Amino acid sequence: MHGTPLSRPPPGPRGVFRPSAREEPTVAFMVMLLDLQDRDRSIRRLRDWAVAGAGVGPGLRVVDVGSGTGTMAQELASLVGPSGHVTAVEPNPALRGLAEERAAEAGSPAVFVDGLADALPLADGSVDVVWCERVLQHLDDPQAAVREHARVLAPGGCAVLLDSDHDTRVIAAVSPAVGRALNDAFLRGVTSPRVGRTIPELVVRAGLELDPDVGAAVLVMPPATLRDAPFLQQMGAMALADGSLTEAELDAALAAMTVAADEGWAFSAVTIFGFLGRRPLA
Repeated sequence: MHGTPLSRPPPGPRGVFRPSAREEPTVAFMVMLLDLQDRDRSIRRLRDWAVAGAGVGPGLRVVDVGSGTGTMAQELASLVGPSGHVTAVEPNPALRGLAEERAAEAGSPAVFVDGLADALPLADGSVDVVWCERVLQHLDDPQAAVREHARVLAPGGCAVLLDSDHDTRVIAAVSPAVGRALNDAFLRGVTSPRVGRTIPELVVRAGLELDPDVGAAVLVMPPATLRDAPFLQQMGAMALADGSLTEAELDAALAAMTVAADEGWAFSAVTIFGFLGRRPLA
């Protein structure tokens, strides 16, 4: 016997991750997604690759751009130790407040400040590492942000840029046509949905040296997550709202995903790429 079919919530606001998002349901949705990604093992492996590649260690000055709930800022602070310093920049006051609470509970020395990715409250050449994870996709001008990263980097410093290419998403349990309609609707709701594939160009045009090693992770939503997190349901609501799917097609898709989730084989996955850009010593 199968569980309750996945429901269809009303279409949510597009561009959820934005500085002005303060509505309780929207903030709760952002926190849910960030916490989900923090627990993902593939994200863990990509972060480990980036930490090693950037040489994050004692005494370094680090800025975490778009720090969200502060999980990575806390980790970076533990890596640089008391002789280093981590500034976490987060423009959304609700997320920043939660990050400060979590850091205080954990006894983390990370410092959380207001600021934008393309207007960091930092002096030229003042940091050794810029960490920017899944932020560029939400920006109108990712190039301006990467130029700002280059500005605050000290000579020899490293920018860590990790971001999604949402056009790589696959959704099991629905036909390719329905999966395409769902993802196309989602792509139209993200500011820079394919930025993951453009990061190398952004790095070079910002005057940084692109590291030849490339990281990648596949963020997978397994059956239980598809049932408990309303991500695909939100995609479906968006596809219905813009006419990509009819109500009957969406209901059939959600019912199929319910069956697949109950049987244990449903999943959705998207690729996140990682690049390192270094400021030349000269």
